Amino acid sequence: MTAPAYADHVTLRNGDGLTGRIAGTSSTELIIDTDLAGRVTIQWSAVSRVTPPTAVPAGVTLGSLNTSPTSTSPTGWEGSVNAGISVSHGNSETRGISTNGTMTRLGVHDRLGMFGAHLSSSVGTGADALTTARATRGGMRYDHDLVGRLFGFGFFDAENDLLQLLDLRTVGGGGAGAHLFKSGSTQMNGFGGVSYARDAYTEVTTTDTTTSTTTTTTTPGGPPTTTPGKGGTPPGQGGTPPGQTRVSRGGTPPAVVRSSLSRNVGEFLIGEDLTHQWSGNLGVSQGFTVYPAVGDVADYRLSFDFSLWAQLNGWLQWNVSIADRYLHIPPAGGAVQNDTFVWTGLGITFGRGNGATYTGADGRRTPRARP
Repeated sequence: MTAPAYADHVTLRNGDGLTGRIAGTSSTELIIDTDLAGRVTIQWSAVSRVTPPTAVPAGVTLGSLNTSPTSTSPTGWEGSVNAGISVSHGNSETRGISTNGTMTRLGVHDRLGMFGAHLSSSVGTGADALTTARATRGGMRYDHDLVGRLFGFGFFDAENDLLQLLDLRTVGGGGAGAHLFKSGSTQMNGFGGVSYARDAYTEVTTTDTTTSTTTTTTTPGGPPTTTPGKGGTPPGQGGTPPGQTRVSRGGTPPAVVRSSLSRNVGEFLIGEDLTHQWSGNLGVSQGFTVYPAVGDVADYRLSFDFSLWAQLNGWLQWNVSIADRYLHIPPAGGAVQNDTFVWTGLGITFGRGNGATYTGADGRRTPRARP
């Protein structure tokens, strides 16, 4: 999610002009965010010229010139890259890094968005180093308006999560949705469809501390003799490197311990997403999707994402993001079903395309530069 520098210009028929960022348009009016006057709504009948001209909806005539974009107008890319780092040295030896990035191409009637994120942390150094978190995810989605408020979409996602024992999950699918609400600063969509997911899990040894029994799926060579990180054992790790031995927490074994190292399942999906921009420099996005398995709806996944961003100047951005992934059927080895990630950091924004925007079916344009 990004916000470009104020560089749009609107010339009125009386000779006055406004410089800012065009936040939205319809067939009757234009909305522009300015430094001095804030958000201003202008009737197209009062507008003489707009720069860039591609911000003018098709069919709108300005003065004696029709500068409407055509279906062959080129599209442009916008994006951002954010990173956060934490390091401690002394009584504790810790390192952490979080990165996330987005790229979006907005067209007159479509949108292509790509994202990626990585989170990792460790305790200790050298032979004492212990990984306490490591997860990576990324994907892409394409939306295209169909008729009325309806749109179609297709997507592909991939992720891994060391502590959930997930080596790799790949998901592909598609469906249709509707623009439930859309204005110059807010858009909410509802959607549904189908997907196919393939999970591959780490080979592990699972220990049930209540019965002192061990279930082995395979760990070549057995668990290594590795000392936990400096300063003691991180909570929730049981003093053993992740991916080698799982000791059920609190003396209670998980309700289900899967020994399978893979999971291939067709899924339904239903969800919603929301974007809102309070001003030209502050915005938020949120999405929530449920993936029940086709053969057994009790075997479902939940995916939740939230991001808040603030544009500090024309290229510097602050971002805080939250991601939560829940798998109702515990994965192999009895790993914890739910993982939540929170990261924040500074980043840079780049690109602003040529002003082309994904209009949606109701004729209003989404605020630019928000993947």
